[in-house]
Amino acid sequence: MNGGECLLTLVKKLSELGKPLVVTLLGDQLDDTPLLELDEISSILWANWPGQDGGVAVMKLITGQESPAGRLPVTQYPSSYTEQIPMTDMNLRPTCKYPGRTYRWYNKSIKPFGFGLHYTTFKAEIVTSFPATLKISDLVGRCTNQFPDTCEAPPLPVSITNTGNRTSDYVALAYLSGDYGPKPYPIKTLSAYTRLRGITPGQTATAELKWTLGDIARHDKEGNTVLYPGKYTITIDEPTLTTASFVLEGDAAVLDEWPAPAM
Repeated sequence: MNGGECLLTLVKKLSELGKPLVVTLLGDQLDDTPLLELDEISSILWANWPGQDGGVAVMKLITGQESPAGRLPVTQYPSSYTEQIPMTDMNLRPTCKYPGRTYRWYNKSIKPFGFGLHYTTFKAEIVTSFPATLKISDLVGRCTNQFPDTCEAPPLPVSITNTGNRTSDYVALAYLSGDYGPKPYPIKTLSAYTRLRGITPGQTATAELKWTLGDIARHDKEGNTVLYPGKYTITIDEPTLTTASFVLEGDAAVLDEWPAPAM
């Protein structure tokens, strides 16, 4: 959906007043293209489905009492997307006739999953203490959990610097990508995240992003959760602020087996 002609006509009329214009959207799965193309719109605030205090929260953001740090938890598709696939088709991976679903497989979104603006700017860095090479046998061997996919992987240390002039929270998103496991390869996968609160201008805050072996793994054609050898690229934020990589060495290890019917 693109909001409809009545909404767009109203917004265009308001934009002609020459005053700051903030469009607050409720709900989801709207195509914001017509709004993004209007230079007179100062800001678009997506409020999703707010509760009874949603109005208070929105006004605090608009008036600058609070700084936004939210991230888009969905992929915003173009309105033409509904004409490309039947809505009953739940396949994720793209084909020559199918564009794919979700941020992991679809790369023509209006605004991507994880996108979000701030009233300030940030610089991100992956701390060099994170190991460049890890052995799969070591990761699995020291796991004592009943379900290996729930065992912790080495935490990912990040430092976030507020390079602007407003105090703000920052949600650090760590994505993984690479040519490991079976084809086709996803564009990227959100594997870890955390929220750093109240970073003041000029301050550098540090955090360790926690993830498990299952967060790093992929799935084979039988649905099993597998830790594959290969080079893994880490990217922080959407759009990317910084990157790093590490290598998993050794044989692939099955962390969890998908129940299969008896033959």
